[in-house]
Amino acid sequence: MIGKILGTCPRVACSGNIPATGHVGSGMGFLFGRTPELVDPSNALRGREEPVLARPRPHAVLGTPITGPWREGQKRLLIGLGCFWGVEKMYWQLDGVESTSVGYGGGVTPNPTYREVCSGGTNHTELVEVVYDPQRITLKELVRAGLEAHDPTQGFRQGNDVGTQYRSAFYTDTEEEAELIRGWVDQYGEQLAQAGLGPITTEVRSGADYYLAEDDHQQYLHKVPGGYCPHHSTGIACGI
Repeated sequence: MIGKILGTCPRVACSGNIPATGHVGSGMGFLFGRTPELVDPSNALRGREEPVLARPRPHAVLGTPITGPWREGQKRLLIGLGCFWGVEKMYWQLDGVESTSVGYGGGVTPNPTYREVCSGGTNHTELVEVVYDPQRITLKELVRAGLEAHDPTQGFRQGNDVGTQYRSAFYTDTEEEAELIRGWVDQYGEQLAQAGLGPITTEVRSGADYYLAEDDHQQYLHKVPGGYCPHHSTGIACGI
């Protein structure tokens, strides 16, 4: 856990490789009072033209492709709930979800690396791309599961995982979907306020870019069953 909080890793210092214990974060602010903040886009890291995962393997659990083009009738939703390892596992276990991947989006830097996202210089958040059959599971069910699985009032953190890359987010392909989600998030926000929690900070918008993360991060908790998997739920059922 120390590697997670301090923004370093016991074995690799925020590299593209996965630490054996602890998810790399930029948590120094949590200990010393600095508040994470998005960088001015003109100062963001430049990135690159080539994807960091040029030849993605099939899903290690579901056996399906983890990148499009998607089959006719499939839909997708980009979901940020903090550390993406546990979030991806939660979603690949849901009936009706046909593919998942982890990556970065909502920021500025094209095709960022894990190290770059950890630095706070990309404005990206860690995301899970959920591809689903809307005849078997609905958009509302996916959003409800996400809202209940984390604390959407924490801004640029989830628990001890501190940094702009841990912010709560739902990114959609259409503005109609985004409007629906905004309404559901507002409803849940009222529930949380009644329970004494602060305002929801979840970002909801359409059209965000998404960049696949490195292969080691894909289906991480299948590859490393005892790996880092924090839980930050408020414990309040979402009544949407």
